[in-house]
Amino acid sequence: MGLLSGYRVIEVSMLLNGASTAMMLADLGADVIKVESPRLGDYLRIDETRYLHEQANRNKRSVAVDLTTGAGQEILRRLLTGADVLVTNATGDRPAKLGLSYEQVRAHRPDIVYCQNTGFGATGPYADLPVHGQMMDALAGARPVTLDEDGLTRPAEDGGGAWPSLRIGGEGTATGAVYAAFHIAAALAQRERTGRGCRLDVSAATAVVASAWTAVAALLNQPEAAAAVADPAQRRGVARYQWYETADHKFVLFCPEERKFWTAFLALVGRPDLVDRVHGEDLRREVQGIMRTRTQAEWMRIAVEHRLPIGPAHEGIEEVAADPQIVARGVLIEGRDAAGGAVVHVGGPVLVDGAGTPVPRPAPGHGADTEAVLRELGYDTDQIRGLAEGRVTTAEERDDGFIARNVHGRIES
Repeated sequence: MGLLSGYRVIEVSMLLNGASTAMMLADLGADVIKVESPRLGDYLRIDETRYLHEQANRNKRSVAVDLTTGAGQEILRRLLTGADVLVTNATGDRPAKLGLSYEQVRAHRPDIVYCQNTGFGATGPYADLPVHGQMMDALAGARPVTLDEDGLTRPAEDGGGAWPSLRIGGEGTATGAVYAAFHIAAALAQRERTGRGCRLDVSAATAVVASAWTAVAALLNQPEAAAAVADPAQRRGVARYQWYETADHKFVLFCPEERKFWTAFLALVGRPDLVDRVHGEDLRREVQGIMRTRTQAEWMRIAVEHRLPIGPAHEGIEEVAADPQIVARGVLIEGRDAAGGAVVHVGGPVLVDGAGTPVPRPAPGHGADTEAVLRELGYDTDQIRGLAEGRVTTAEERDDGFIARNVHGRIES
């Protein structure tokens, strides 16, 4: 049982904005039914991006329905009658053509929580533009570039995204999904109190800006402070909020800004003579020499034992995955795909009553749950056969009932 068990979510989306939003709801126990085109489906399924499909579509059911047909629209209406939430990333006039506009959906479920999570949002001059992932980050200033001497662009060097860079806002499809899922949960809470649904218009690009709020607030409201922090010359003299190399050529971030932590650290390493020093490159070199006397793991044992603000600064996913804190929190989950192959899932950062994200169910095959869902909606065997023969769905007959065809194809415009 999850926090959203008992809620039903209908997802009609392609690629990541809608899929990752519904993934978060499914991870919390919601029954997510993903509605896909019978011809292609969500083209996250292609081989090149299958790793994204396995993550974003886990814990869901898939039905393949042609929403451009009258029979497909009837299936959608029945789905909406029992739904609590609809999630889509369709833009422009596409929602209305598929029967997915807020007005159309609300006509069938007046208290629906309707979430349209798109790249740039459903309002504003860019609302109807087709958007792919890094376009969201680029609009938010999180992907600065420069023109190289060879006449080609390359990523700009800005300290690797150090604060107060806008790069700290994160990646748009993931960041936008967090805001979308949070507001969906809040909207469901409001509905419990008032009986009213609502429309949520999410812009993944502005979600990146919102997530970088500490940098944005500094840059717009106190630019002189932001400039001072970003100035490499001034950063060179910062010793008590700094990265240091350890004896095993790994790194730690050392942050004893409060005097009590600085004093305790110096007592442990036998250097009380440094207690009144705060800044300067000479002090950095002194601390660097101290840090090279122990390995990263040894410093972390000391930090835990004496409650000092020292943390590992990892390089690469292998180091992150092996860190004992990451392991203890259970954010990386070993699972299986539908074919039995190994998959490492990225779970959530929140423990609920001490438990993390359960081992997910594999992402479904294209239309794998079409027959089961149609039966839940009241369709009988003859009707299901007729929908398949009319190519409204992908279900096809077999000896023990129906099976959904797994349709894979190249991406076409």
